[in-house]
Amino acid sequence: MPTTHTAQAGDSLCSIAYSNGFGDCQPLRSEPANAFILNRAQDPAQLLPGDVVTIPDKQSKVEQGSTDQRHNFVRRGRLASIRFVHGTPNLSVENDPTITELNVSNYITNRAANPDGSAAFPGDGVRGFNAAANQDIDTFKVEVMDIKASGNLQVDLEMLRPTYNAAGAVTGHTQFPSAIRANRELKNVVVEKQGSTKRFRSCYLRLVVDDDQDKAAAPTQTLLASDMHDAGDSQVEILDQLVKASYTIPTCPANPKCKAQVKAPIGHDRRRIRLSVHVLRNAPGGALIVNLADVRRRVFTWFRRVYAQAGIAPKLVVVQAIDPPENLVAISDDQGAVAVGTERLRFRINAAGHPSQVIGPITPNAGDTPVTTANALAALITAPYQAAVSENAARLDALSDNTKSCDIVITATDGTRVTIDQVLSPAAGHTLTVGRVNALNVPRASFNFSGLIGTIEQRALFKNFDTKLNNDDDTVDVFVAQTVTRAEDGNGVRGTATISGHRVNANRAAVSKVKCSVLMTQLTIDSTNNNPFTFPHEFGHVAGETGHAQAAPAQLMTSGTTGNNAVAGTKRIRDSAVTYDLVAGNFNLIDRIRAESAALLENW
Repeated sequence: MPTTHTAQAGDSLCSIAYSNGFGDCQPLRSEPANAFILNRAQDPAQLLPGDVVTIPDKQSKVEQGSTDQRHNFVRRGRLASIRFVHGTPNLSVENDPTITELNVSNYITNRAANPDGSAAFPGDGVRGFNAAANQDIDTFKVEVMDIKASGNLQVDLEMLRPTYNAAGAVTGHTQFPSAIRANRELKNVVVEKQGSTKRFRSCYLRLVVDDDQDKAAAPTQTLLASDMHDAGDSQVEILDQLVKASYTIPTCPANPKCKAQVKAPIGHDRRRIRLSVHVLRNAPGGALIVNLADVRRRVFTWFRRVYAQAGIAPKLVVVQAIDPPENLVAISDDQGAVAVGTERLRFRINAAGHPSQVIGPITPNAGDTPVTTANALAALITAPYQAAVSENAARLDALSDNTKSCDIVITATDGTRVTIDQVLSPAAGHTLTVGRVNALNVPRASFNFSGLIGTIEQRALFKNFDTKLNNDDDTVDVFVAQTVTRAEDGNGVRGTATISGHRVNANRAAVSKVKCSVLMTQLTIDSTNNNPFTFPHEFGHVAGETGHAQAAPAQLMTSGTTGNNAVAGTKRIRDSAVTYDLVAGNFNLIDRIRAESAALLENW
């Protein structure tokens, strides 16, 4: 009776036929039950893992031999197979482990040896073990085993595009559209016989995410695994793609010939990280600093490409336009000074279509803390207005952990924009300050003193528009202004991040709604490809709870990201230890993001 065989990765009709005693695959192809394999629209006659192959009955054959002699019969093994390997310096070719997943390279594409690339990446003629290439754990080779082959052979590699259902779940994979397929393929890659074995291996290969620099730096040894946003399909994730390698078995007598094929997913321990982006209008009701479409493009191209090497993809929770707020009142802004008992504090609340409210004047008692005074003022606010009081962290240079300023965010119950005026405030003691955001220039705080508090303008943004799914700290909120300047000297910066700070000083860490916030400038999230790594860099501060990488010029977290994309640009996330300042230490940023930002990450 016919039997069945469930196909595994790398199986072919030829190999199954050979291992079951047939000379070639024709009997399996002639079996009607296998017609679905021959008639496939994509890759006809090629097996997929899980295919149930029907094996027809074998015909008996009689071998003559003397009964008083020993006759050796050898059971047939596999005819041909294919797999991904990395290679090792101390194992035989046969015993090298198989790679079941591939990763985007963290190295400068045309460099090898130590993580900063002290040696050139060996060329496509190097198909044996190479110590320099071996140090990059993400390099891989294609290995073919063919017991009938001799001389050099050839394999093809191709990226496969994920297909999605209406819910966004991956339902399968197909070829990329022909217009963009060429860079996503490597055709006729030579695999060379390894010693006296029947195994043949390619040169060292890498997965890269951009074609104009990394792909161009080693075109015969890189396979492009990139986004499709500019091709009109922003849904396609790099980490949802598959790498396919195939070997056409030359001894197959049929047409199309049998192929040994293998597929591997991209990314280890894949995660999604939640982002919300808020773009300021240049004035209430005015023009946007950048178009929301430009934000999506930056996220779904450069952010996606950079963090693919860490097995992380962005999940956009919110992309929205916001008016510059001026509805935050701070008590003892930044310094957190207690009341002296002689202050008179007052302000007026305004909103279109609602009566204004004058709050105060009140005189705090001597020694009252800012939060005591803030609560007293908030208690005077009545409908249609409402107040949210939130205490800030103490400055890093404060004499006491309890010296904390306090904010009141005042909103209208129907969402009408609120403004504050007629402020009465003393020059010392409990000061009362209004946070008014100028979208054209937002000052950022000096980290050494107030970086975990933020300027009053930063807090007006962060506390008004904080996004949450399950709690206050499970999403990174990103704000886009025209320019950002340092409060200490007025010099411009391209971006800034407010980290948690619990590793800087656990007693003075940033409070909820302030931490996990990023402030970016227009020129880092506009419609161009300029400054492609600034946003991913600032995000790295938040997600990694860290400062800048030291003595590692190509690393993403190096101070001062490169202004354009380049092979040696600041876009690598080393999958090994790097020395960092601020939160001083020597650690692997990929591992640290998973440890420090578990609340920001979703399983794939």
